[in-house]
Amino acid sequence: MATALNLQRNSEVYMSTVDLTGGGDGANMTPSNTWRVEVLAGYAASQSAATQDITSLESGASPDRSTQRFNTSINPTEWNFQTYLRPTGITNTSGGTNVDPTGNSQPVADWFLWQALLSNTAFAAGVGAASELQSVWEADGEFDLATRAASGNTRAHTSNFATATQYQMYFKMDNVYYQVKNATVNEASIDAAIDGIATTSWSGLGTDFLELTGSDRDNVVSVTGGVLNSGSSATANSYADANTAAHGYHAYASYNVAGAVTTSAFIQNRLSSIEVTHTPEGQAADTYTFPVTGLGFTYSNSLTYLTPEELSTLNTPIGQFTGSRTITGNFTAYLRAGDDQSAQFLRNIVNDTRISIAQASSANLQIGGTTAPYFAIYMPAVQYNFPTHSVEDIIGISVEFLAQEPTATRGTGSELTMFISPNA
Repeated sequence: MATALNLQRNSEVYMSTVDLTGGGDGANMTPSNTWRVEVLAGYAASQSAATQDITSLESGASPDRSTQRFNTSINPTEWNFQTYLRPTGITNTSGGTNVDPTGNSQPVADWFLWQALLSNTAFAAGVGAASELQSVWEADGEFDLATRAASGNTRAHTSNFATATQYQMYFKMDNVYYQVKNATVNEASIDAAIDGIATTSWSGLGTDFLELTGSDRDNVVSVTGGVLNSGSSATANSYADANTAAHGYHAYASYNVAGAVTTSAFIQNRLSSIEVTHTPEGQAADTYTFPVTGLGFTYSNSLTYLTPEELSTLNTPIGQFTGSRTITGNFTAYLRAGDDQSAQFLRNIVNDTRISIAQASSANLQIGGTTAPYFAIYMPAVQYNFPTHSVEDIIGISVEFLAQEPTATRGTGSELTMFISPNA
């Protein structure tokens, strides 16, 4: 009898601190350490090998012309997927409204992915109790990238870390389950094209890509739902309305806000804009607020994995470290004449003869506008590239920029602050 095909439409992705292939148990996968990630079509997770070809080429009538191939090492696992950028409404860290029963700020549905990208603090301390949730998001849906101490229900944080925090990612590819072991989040890229819904493209790495079989497979199926090895079915243990469950996982778009379950909102990019400032030499600062025709933002940890090179051994990755933190963005807008319009912004940037204008310029990306729901990213020191004309039916400008640390806080990791609105 033919076996069933596995369909992308039936795929699910989870992120957890529990390592099932390292001795963890499905009963330890709780709402405080395991999160479902609602991914869009086009996700990927795979692992390849590095090879070496050795060729022989001799002279003579019957030369040895053979080729031999050897697997020398297993490359780090690469994964990527795309999610919608969805505010949750959990913006407070104590009492009152807009609060989760754990007392942690979790203002956006993929807050744990952002934390894995931006912070040295793991989003959960272990397995079991709700008290082990370790959110570094601050009250009012804020995330300041600068180094800071713990306060209230906000954990200590720094973005200047040598190695990224590691998690376990589980890919349910219909009826086949895989684990990306020791997964790290390397890059996030927000696309705010005006004709769509705000999305984030996530990518990262891991040390191994393992198919779950036997008891490991049954453990994850008992949490995520599906067909057990015995052929019987298990119901998913999703959990969003309290924090007393013995096991389960936290749903992506459902949250307990002040005792009531809410659904995260989508952000409509058509409402997005950008506010930029630039201080010309010897003059007062100019502020420009543009309706944009395109808007993008990318944050990268530049992760590198270490792999030994021993002979007669299939080498595997042994660890990772971070490279330079790069925060870049771009926007396009129509070319408009007049004071504080895009033509003046272009003219002032082009005529500025300083080799660096970062300390005299800033940018505030207002994804979704300024009325809830929105996601804003403020960068106090920005180096703008020379804007270029985009000649189409309507003339426009295209601008790229790099966020830097302000001089007064250099070394603290203070390139940006995120603000997430309460739910609409």
